[in-house]
Amino acid sequence: MIKEKLSSIGKDIYTVISELVQDTDIINLAKVSPEIPCSDGLTELAAKYIREKSAEYAHPNGLLELREAIAETIKKKYGVSFSARSEITVSAGATQAMYTAISSFVNEGDEVVLFEPAFNSYEPAIVSNGGRPVFVQRKQPDYHIDWEAVQKLINTRTRLIIVNTPHNPTGAVFTEEDIAQLKKITNGTNINVISDEVFEHIVFDRKKHHSILSDEQLAERSVVISSFGVTFNVPGWKIGYYIGSEKLMAQMRKKHLFQINTVNTPLQYALADFLKQGVDFSNIKKQFQAKRDFTIDLLKDSGFEIVPSKGTFYQLLDYSNLSDEKDTEFARRIMDEYGVALFPLSVFYHDSVDNKILGFSFAREEKVIKEAALRLNNIKKN
Repeated sequence: MIKEKLSSIGKDIYTVISELVQDTDIINLAKVSPEIPCSDGLTELAAKYIREKSAEYAHPNGLLELREAIAETIKKKYGVSFSARSEITVSAGATQAMYTAISSFVNEGDEVVLFEPAFNSYEPAIVSNGGRPVFVQRKQPDYHIDWEAVQKLINTRTRLIIVNTPHNPTGAVFTEEDIAQLKKITNGTNINVISDEVFEHIVFDRKKHHSILSDEQLAERSVVISSFGVTFNVPGWKIGYYIGSEKLMAQMRKKHLFQINTVNTPLQYALADFLKQGVDFSNIKKQFQAKRDFTIDLLKDSGFEIVPSKGTFYQLLDYSNLSDEKDTEFARRIMDEYGVALFPLSVFYHDSVDNKILGFSFAREEKVIKEAALRLNNIKKN
């Protein structure tokens, strides 16, 4: 009998909620995909290249034109240079990039430091490669990282630290001090870093995204993952990329070649052209900040305490003034009695820590947010 590597891991919360609300009038604010159309220009480029390039396989490392466009974008945004040929690889979305990176570094018995609440794809990838997750809880109310606690967990078995900024789903963002502390902890060790930065262009309130790439010494031991799905509202295209030193990239490409081989060719051409035309990433930030502010304003008189989101398109709500129920139970009651689906934050902790926090995505149409807020505002203390 084949041993099931992931026997303890079931469906993710978004899939569970999606199945529960199917064929109902429940408003699903736990929906992952944003309800924001991609630009007409990108859509037209996609149609053009589907007609012209669908018979081609792209290079396993990604279309060179796209990798060159990514390298130029990184140089403009962060002031650092990476080789399109040897240090950038196009992936079938960020999840595949994360799995490939983890499987490249983690062997049986290796320890991987994870910060909770943690996105649901990290732990399964670690476990399936024989690694052991070591969990560190982010500190409320702003979900910052206690780096002294991290330092105490580092030992000779520590192989990898996975960070995520802007953080999904709390909206916390790294500061310069976070970069400095991570650099200090890993300096002089064999520890690699994977930084999930898929929301890099969605940071609010004039805050700056501090990428791991911005520190030359830290970048040497790190892999940074990003996604066009989040940036351009095309998650269904499943195209992302990862960046790392030539040494690390060569190691990952050995896995990448046999895990995915190649990524959608026509859409790579479309993205390459779109990037070369020039993209004002500040408009992406403005668009989502406007949605966040609109949503917060609608909920300001509700019984929830709003936990400020500093990035991503997720917003957290503290309901401790409304109920003593477990977050899973309260989320289900809101779904059943008020017709709004929110996600309980406890599902993002390995031991189901319940801090009376629910979350949702505000990347929805304005009329949907309005109706959901109207229903949520009717929730009274029980």
